[in-house]
Amino acid sequence: MKLINKESDLRIWQSFRKGDKAAFQKIYFSHFRLLYNYSHKYTSDCSLVEDIIQDLFITLLELKENLSDTDNIRFYLFSSIRRRLFKALNANEFKVTDLFDNNNPAFHLDQCVEPDYGNDDEENRFQKMLISSLNSLGERQKEIVYLRYYSGLNCKEIAEILSVSNQTVRNTLCTALVNIRKDFEDEIPKGRMVVL
Repeated sequence: MKLINKESDLRIWQSFRKGDKAAFQKIYFSHFRLLYNYSHKYTSDCSLVEDIIQDLFITLLELKENLSDTDNIRFYLFSSIRRRLFKALNANEFKVTDLFDNNNPAFHLDQCVEPDYGNDDEENRFQKMLISSLNSLGERQKEIVYLRYYSGLNCKEIAEILSVSNQTVRNTLCTALVNIRKDFEDEIPKGRMVVL
């Protein structure tokens, strides 16, 4: 996961807003996969996900002169894609009113990109345990862990995207990490350090 450079993001965004095609391409190619992976956690309809992302970028192009500045393009795009995704899901098979309502589509972490440890069976086993532990979390916990650790957003940004308080994000994240650690307590050999 690449860290966000706010000065660089601001320069790229301002260049894009002035019509710089290279800046637009950089934004698109740097974020398409992140947006696709995130959206795909809610629906297996790849065409729908691709259409929503394409529509987002077309809208950005059409309205570029009227957009406000941002020094965090990833946050801006995640906020936008989430609204569009839930609007599309409402129009299709789901009726999503509250993200954390139990009737909403499930958020699946099993499709996250897994590191390749080659032939190291122990590392592969721990990776599978981690995915299993993540998927045993509640929907809110899974999404917050994903946005924080897979997408690199901070707690304040996640709170804004999810329309909850910063403290709710922190508490939920803390509870999720405690639950993950519990899953690993009996599996970690003495002397081995695992950082979650």
